[in-house]
Amino acid sequence: MFGQAARLVAAAKARRPGKALPAPGGWVYLVNDTNDFLSWQFGLKRWTPAEARAVRQTLQARLAALSPTPYRMFVTPEKSVVYREWLPEGLDRLRNAADRPALQMAAAAPAAIHYLAPWFERMKRLGFVYFRGDTHVSWLGAYLLYRYVMETIAQTGVTTTPPIAYSDLLPELAGFEGDVYAQLDEADRAAFAADAGYAQWRNMLELGLLYRLHPDTARARRVRLADDYLPGFRGRELVAFETGDSTLPRAVVFRDSTATEVMPFLSEHFARVVYAWHDGDVLAEILDRERPDIVLHFVAERFLATYPDMPPINWLQT
Repeated sequence: MFGQAARLVAAAKARRPGKALPAPGGWVYLVNDTNDFLSWQFGLKRWTPAEARAVRQTLQARLAALSPTPYRMFVTPEKSVVYREWLPEGLDRLRNAADRPALQMAAAAPAAIHYLAPWFERMKRLGFVYFRGDTHVSWLGAYLLYRYVMETIAQTGVTTTPPIAYSDLLPELAGFEGDVYAQLDEADRAAFAADAGYAQWRNMLELGLLYRLHPDTARARRVRLADDYLPGFRGRELVAFETGDSTLPRAVVFRDSTATEVMPFLSEHFARVVYAWHDGDVLAEILDRERPDIVLHFVAERFLATYPDMPPINWLQT
């Protein structure tokens, strides 16, 4: 099996000069990415025992440093895991590695680390939970991720308002191109369009339902952070939202792009929530300043490969 996986993954990578791996039915997967996720998915790359031990120690140290504040990490699986059956070029016949980083981390700290592959496998019967031409969950997938997070928060004992019901959302039609579809090689476009063209909307790969909160019920508002809130911060984004309800808990959320579409829903459940997008770090200065009731952490599965080098808590001003 290892030899077959090596041949198929190498062939898929060699045939594509870029990061877009087209598949029948108008789907595009990620290949030749910086993290080389397909190699991790099918067991061609693995942590060494020393690396796995370092990750367990990192998680233990992080939980100890944050205690008694609950910390929950939500690992969003890659699309090629949830929709492995639609991978092209024989990759669909391969078996996902049972010791890939996300599974090892979830096993090392099962109360704190939540790998959502089983959740999305269950939920994908409700509709596409990933965009066909993107690495991210769809608008439906983002809402379902939010619902999982809310159920997890309830299990920590932190009390907040009930989750927003699906029937309370405002759906609207929206087109979506996709970060991987946009990189599709010109040599692949004609064959790809043979299937994709049947459901392609204008210059967008797909048309879907985007879900928003009703403006009459949404309470969370973005607030400005002080100019000196976090000196030395060089991340992608640092923002805060407040609902004006002091009876609700406070939260800090460390995130990447997997949480972008979740933020409007999640912000409704806290008096104040600060979101930090900074290389996957848990930043000590924000925690010291905010004193949250709960710490949440969103990360894409492909970024976990580097976790042996990740500090438990990062200080920007050291």
